[in-house]
Amino acid sequence: MPAYRIRLRLRGPLATPLHSGTLFGHLCWAKRLHEGDAALTAWLAALLESPLLLSDALPRDHLPRPLLQPDDRLEPAAGESRQDFLQRLQQDKKLRKAVFIPVADFLDLRTGLCETSLLARLRQRAAEQERTEHTQPRRQFHPLSLAVRQAHNTIDRLTGTTPETGGLYFMEEEWRWGTAAELDVYAAGEIPSEELQTLFDAVGEFGFGRDANLGRGRFVANVEAADPRLSDHDGNRLLSLSHGVLTPNMAAPFYKLHTHYGKLGGLYAGGERSPFKHPLLLTRPGATFSPADAGPFGTLLAGTHPHHPEIRQNAWHFSLPFTAA
Repeated sequence: MPAYRIRLRLRGPLATPLHSGTLFGHLCWAKRLHEGDAALTAWLAALLESPLLLSDALPRDHLPRPLLQPDDRLEPAAGESRQDFLQRLQQDKKLRKAVFIPVADFLDLRTGLCETSLLARLRQRAAEQERTEHTQPRRQFHPLSLAVRQAHNTIDRLTGTTPETGGLYFMEEEWRWGTAAELDVYAAGEIPSEELQTLFDAVGEFGFGRDANLGRGRFVANVEAADPRLSDHDGNRLLSLSHGVLTPNMAAPFYKLHTHYGKLGGLYAGGERSPFKHPLLLTRPGATFSPADAGPFGTLLAGTHPHHPEIRQNAWHFSLPFTAA
């Protein structure tokens, strides 16, 4: 199954997170736009036998931090003082909150990956960053990404006015600059790179997610073959890069849950029927598990909307192998 890396260069803020299932929905609308309803229906039917695996959009050259078996051997190292030991525990507590790790670190550690080796690498990265900050000249700090809260007010559709009290609410969007504006999406499936490029180009042109008509979610995409080293490993565990569901062939999983409140887009965003889907309980990227077979892992969910049985949710996992120590 061919694997691709799609590098996105953001041209505007993001008002909707680039999750794998939501991105799949946008690709479906792009497919319908270019080829029509019949082609989309046939494509969805074919995916049951030949799935399209998608990852979330990840920071450039990074992967989700794997969830691993906790290390319960909390004791000082040889020659380590009690004070240094306690300081290391405090630092490890912060490092465990890391969401992403560099691809290079995953490739280096994958042959014997465990919580101890991963924390040691994260400590090394933190020390290198601290030394770099001390040696570089002091200059004004400019963040490469910023979460912006936008204030909104509800409107009474009968009067066309806002309520005197209780109508104010806030919604967040993310602004990115420089290298932070580049994201990586991984895909695998029996789909030509040219077709995948066309679909991503359409999504990037019209915008992704909420307020796309205001310029949110615009990007430029570049589809290329994924680094073969990512899948060239015969490991005993897999790392998920997607929001997906657990299936029986995913043994001994470690995961964190995310409640997904989906909403229909495109032509189904308005009209007489509600655009809101049923809530879904999904695993977050970074989940790890032991494969019971060759996959695929997760599934293409049906019945996600009360009035549109044809709607599907891509809850497959794009996963990478590693060996747990």
